[in-house]
Amino acid sequence: MDTNLLVESKIAEGEALVRHLVHNQFAVSVAFWVQRTEEGLWTLYLASSSVIAEKLNEAYKVVFAALAEIADCTLTPSEIKIIASTDPIARDAVALRDRNPIPIREPKREHRKRLGNLATEELFIYPRRLPLKVREEPNGPWQVLISELDDVWLTCDSEDDARMIAKARVLEEEALELRTSDEQLVSQLELASQLEKTADVMQRYRMGFGSRSLRHRAEELRRHHKTAS
Repeated sequence: MDTNLLVESKIAEGEALVRHLVHNQFAVSVAFWVQRTEEGLWTLYLASSSVIAEKLNEAYKVVFAALAEIADCTLTPSEIKIIASTDPIARDAVALRDRNPIPIREPKREHRKRLGNLATEELFIYPRRLPLKVREEPNGPWQVLISELDDVWLTCDSEDDARMIAKARVLEEEALELRTSDEQLVSQLELASQLEKTADVMQRYRMGFGSRSLRHRAEELRRHHKTAS
C-alpha cells in the first residue's frame, strides 16, 4: 500500500471486515486506520470488548479467519492491530468519533490527533454504526442491500436514493438515543428532518413498514423538542 495514501479500497475492506466480525458476534467498539508518521505505513486498529489481554492470540485468530473469508480482500495480517476497548487509545478514539452532536456516518479523516500514548499523523475513523451496503451495477443502476442473510438488493433510481435508504437504520438508532437527551435539541430537529426525508424516499420504493417507523421516530423527536424547549 502507498505509504502516503490510504486508498478507498482499503477503507472499504476495513469496513467489510468490521461488518463480518460484528455479524459473527465479535464486538467492535471502534475501528480506525492510523498513520503514525508522514511517510509511515497505515495500520487498522480494532478495539473490542471481546479482547482479553491474556488471550490476545485468540482474538487475532478470529480476526484473521474473518479476513480470509472476505472475497478479493487485499488486507494483510501485518496491517491489523487489535486492542481492548478499555485501552486508552480506544477510549480516546471513541471520544473523537462521538464528539459531535450528530454522529459521523462515513469514515472521518483527522490530522495529528493523540490517542492515549499513540501520536498520529493522520487517521480515518469509522462511524459508530455502519450503513447498509450499496453498489453500482455494470449497466448503471444503483442498489442497496436490504437483506444480508438472503442477499436481496433493491434497485434504486439514483445513487442518492440508495445511500439514503442505506442509512435508514443508522438514523433510527440515533433517534432512539437523542429522544431522551435534553442537551441536543437542535440536533433532534435536524435528525427529525433527515428521518422524514428518508421516509419519503422509502415510501417511493414501497418500503412502507420502514417508512412508517422513521416517521414515528421523527414525531417522537419533534414532540420531545417541543416539551423540552
